[in-house]
Amino acid sequence: MSNVIVKNIAEELKLEVIYGNSFLDNKVLKMMSSRPSVEIYSGYFDYFESDRIQVIGTKELTLFNMLDENIKKERIEKLFSYNSPAFVFTKNVDAPKEFVEASVAHQIPILKSKASTSGFIGELTVYLKSKLAPRVITKGSMMEIYGIGVLITGEDGVGKSETSLDLIKKGHIMIADDMTQMYQSEPGIIVCEATKQRKSLMEIKNLGMINIEQIYGIGAVRNHKNLQLVVELVKKTTDDTNKVTYFDTTLPKIEIEVEAGRNIAALIETAALNYRLKLMGKDAKKEYEKRVRNSILKEG
Repeated sequence: MSNVIVKNIAEELKLEVIYGNSFLDNKVLKMMSSRPSVEIYSGYFDYFESDRIQVIGTKELTLFNMLDENIKKERIEKLFSYNSPAFVFTKNVDAPKEFVEASVAHQIPILKSKASTSGFIGELTVYLKSKLAPRVITKGSMMEIYGIGVLITGEDGVGKSETSLDLIKKGHIMIADDMTQMYQSEPGIIVCEATKQRKSLMEIKNLGMINIEQIYGIGAVRNHKNLQLVVELVKKTTDDTNKVTYFDTTLPKIEIEVEAGRNIAALIETAALNYRLKLMGKDAKKEYEKRVRNSILKEG
């Protein structure tokens, strides 16, 4: 899990700092945000999710403006006393003076988004999920092949990087070489990316470390890709399982036996294309079985 501070969010989502440039190092630990409308209007804080980014939209401001003047300051003072990481006002909402005064007193930054409330919350949630989700690093090279995210695994020395290099030369895209970092953005979706140290880099036996982006161009690499298919390179196939599980997401896996003279890159390309056809409801094995059954019935 990455460390996220308010400054990271401000830079990534292009937020304007209304007040509190000195307080942008506040840590953000939760993936979700909060809209404190009940707290603002009724003063009921029993279920206030104070450890989240607080989002103030049109609804929250309308409820705030319905309060008597003598209650406004008291209510906002209590809201800020819980030390949330930051308050973000959305597109059509400006920060009232009571919020700014509380921001100064409690050293909590106030920011402004150009997006609508729902749009900003969506962007924030996607960003925080990508940064705060638990991560694991697995031995394997991650590629995008015909639009399909393919993780190439196997024992050290089996030829994962060399195979990936062949695929890059054919026009496919590298996400990570040898060490792939992955996280689950939601059940059923595994996102893969390179580690910070190995981004765009590939290590080839006898050549050492090479920079794929510098050699093949910016189009040969990308930052991340959803994992859809796992291909394990083996010296002898075992067919123990055709599935693999990361976190609580199960994905299809195939084994490809590495032998002299076999075009492994072409086999992986074909596996990716075949997987894409299966997504479209076209399964060659089922088609073959259907033809066999039809042939038997005709001859019967």
